[in-house]
Amino acid sequence: MKFYISFFFGIKFVGFISIDCGASSDYLDEGTGIFYKSDSGFIDTGTNNDISPEYYSSMVSPNYVRQIKNLRSFSQGTKNCYTLKPEQGKSSNYLIRAFFFYGNYDNKNQPPKFDVYVGGNFWTTVGSSELYQLYPPWETFPDIIHVPLSDTIFVCLINTGSGIPFISALELRPLSKSIYPTNFGALSFGSRLDIGTSSHMGLIRYEDDVYDRLWLSRSTLLNWVPINTSSVINTQDSNDSYQLPAQVLRTAVQPPSGHNALTYVSSYGTNNPCNGDKYYVCFHFAEIAKPTQGKKREFIIDVEGGNYTSEPITLEYLKPLSICPQNGQPFEGHFSFSINATMESGLPPSSMQLSTIV
Repeated sequence: MKFYISFFFGIKFVGFISIDCGASSDYLDEGTGIFYKSDSGFIDTGTNNDISPEYYSSMVSPNYVRQIKNLRSFSQGTKNCYTLKPEQGKSSNYLIRAFFFYGNYDNKNQPPKFDVYVGGNFWTTVGSSELYQLYPPWETFPDIIHVPLSDTIFVCLINTGSGIPFISALELRPLSKSIYPTNFGALSFGSRLDIGTSSHMGLIRYEDDVYDRLWLSRSTLLNWVPINTSSVINTQDSNDSYQLPAQVLRTAVQPPSGHNALTYVSSYGTNNPCNGDKYYVCFHFAEIAKPTQGKKREFIIDVEGGNYTSEPITLEYLKPLSICPQNGQPFEGHFSFSINATMESGLPPSSMQLSTIV
């Protein structure tokens, strides 16, 4: 079980905007095959800087090694904004992601704290102790799903008096309108965890993920038992428009022996959407453990102890299924869920992924 395009050569990256903030020139990133532009055409304020070389060996995000070696900082002005003009205009939904890697670029060993806005609305506070500060020396990469009201999107860094704002990379990815529907505004990154993997704290992104979402690798949570398959997941013929990476779907967890439910209660910080006022959740499934003859795996999803209870669910072998409860309406309060085997099921629940976003 798991928690859970800059135009290039006219084929793969339709709609991708990929900016290496502080870079001196455009380039093709060999690790991802994505074409990155310098930020000179997107903003006319700020200063280019390089992180301290002593931190090169600390960068455990191979997907972003080149982008986080440099950054742009903004010592002048309270508000400095990037201007994005996606080719799809306001008719599309977008995943917008920023990457911040301090790397002691100013030799002060004092990471700043500042706010980030998108389209005039507050997005996140960078430097808050409750953000995902995953790797030393202070690295975070929030994302947001944004539905713009105009053809131009402004991403603004706001100096709040606690140090000089900076940014390492800024990315925009068009999304299908059929995924992440919401009736309550923008969706900020919550949890997108690839559970059941043998690696720890790695990142899965494009081109494994066609939308270039970032998935953090985790071996397991609680006392759940990791499982995996080397079989091919049928993502091409699936009606599942969320298109999870096959690498994510091939690993999962199940309850320990003798248990018939997977239960989760959030223990994250108070700024995490799992424990916030409102959150949006999608459950992503793939049956990767072929049921033995005469047995079936049937289960029910229960969120927040009855706030949402699904109909009984069965899965097709090696075929993904996504369930986003409440038709885009948010859940509220402390986040918990259970996946329970039905009385008719001869097998416990397994092979579930979950994405939670504000």
